[in-house]
Amino acid sequence: MTSQIFKDLQPDQEISCLIGDVGGTNVRLQLVKISLKLTYQKAPQLKPFTSYNTDLYPQFQDYIVEYLKDVQKDNLPQIAIIGIAGPIKNNSTLMANTKWTQVDGNAIGQALNIKPFLLINDFQAVAYGILGLQETDLIQLNPKNPNPKENSVKTVIGPGTGLGVARLIPSLKQNNVWEYNIWPCEGGHVGYSPSNDLEIEYLQFLRKRLGLGQIVAEKAMAGQAVPYIYTFLKERLGLQSQIENDLDKVLFEDKNDFKQFPSTQVFQYGVEKKDELCQKVVDFFLSSYGTVIGDLVCNTMPYGGIYLFGNISIGVANYIINNPQVNFLQDYIKYRPHLTEIFDQIPIYVIKQASLGLEGAYQAAYRLLEYNDYEKEI
Repeated sequence: MTSQIFKDLQPDQEISCLIGDVGGTNVRLQLVKISLKLTYQKAPQLKPFTSYNTDLYPQFQDYIVEYLKDVQKDNLPQIAIIGIAGPIKNNSTLMANTKWTQVDGNAIGQALNIKPFLLINDFQAVAYGILGLQETDLIQLNPKNPNPKENSVKTVIGPGTGLGVARLIPSLKQNNVWEYNIWPCEGGHVGYSPSNDLEIEYLQFLRKRLGLGQIVAEKAMAGQAVPYIYTFLKERLGLQSQIENDLDKVLFEDKNDFKQFPSTQVFQYGVEKKDELCQKVVDFFLSSYGTVIGDLVCNTMPYGGIYLFGNISIGVANYIINNPQVNFLQDYIKYRPHLTEIFDQIPIYVIKQASLGLEGAYQAAYRLLEYNDYEKEI
């Protein structure tokens, strides 16, 4: 199906587009002009990027209304593309890590007269953003610095509040030009896989703490898990914490409210080696993160590269590079020696841009204009 907007669109015509990046902690919105002749970097802004906390309003639609309230009528969005953390079905999703669980793109578009108002998975948007990255936008973690192979699978993963995963699969178009199709997935909900005795103890700790028979990966080693890792290691190793003396101790009292827990400061103290317990938290996280990445390599064989996204990945990048003794994938490869050659050929990058989801939403909107069909799979 093609909307009237797409039917009447001229190649050089600009239309107003609301793009968004919605995770478990932040809602990021931006209003831009889009056309087939504009890249994201050159697209005129109708309203600058604004970020909101997901605890601010009871419904997602309220954020759109708040953002657009002072926009002139002539600049109101004609279309919207929102990358959102959750599986998309019939332009609707159920979110796992916010108080407003149900988000229905069709209903929002109808209420706000923005048609189409399309939802895509947040890591589908990030994957689109990868296609526009330059070498200077990346930090390579591999000691041997392999180059990505052309027209090969790429995989993106990122621990934020949850754990996002998507794949970029190359396909040959009829005009003999390669392009990437984006396949989002719910990789953060695979089972947590402990790989040593301490991680096995941690799994038992989480099962008891959360009252769950099974623990998924994002509950064990994404942003929401940092308070649990911190508490477990503090109790298990009997370490005192300098950070609790430096910060307000109240911040550490409720380990079940991850949004109030000072996870960013814990990681900062850890990577700067200012606190032994915090450094243990970072090392423990990297071991678990490496296992998830290793499993993704085995499952997707991404010779085009595996891309680590988000503030957590950015925060630990230099720590990994400067501390080769830290167990990040080392044990995973050590116990699979027959896969060493494969891992040596797959570049592992950290993406420097934490706001790539917005650029990816723009790229998805661009592809809609290119197809001239808003119900075609993007």
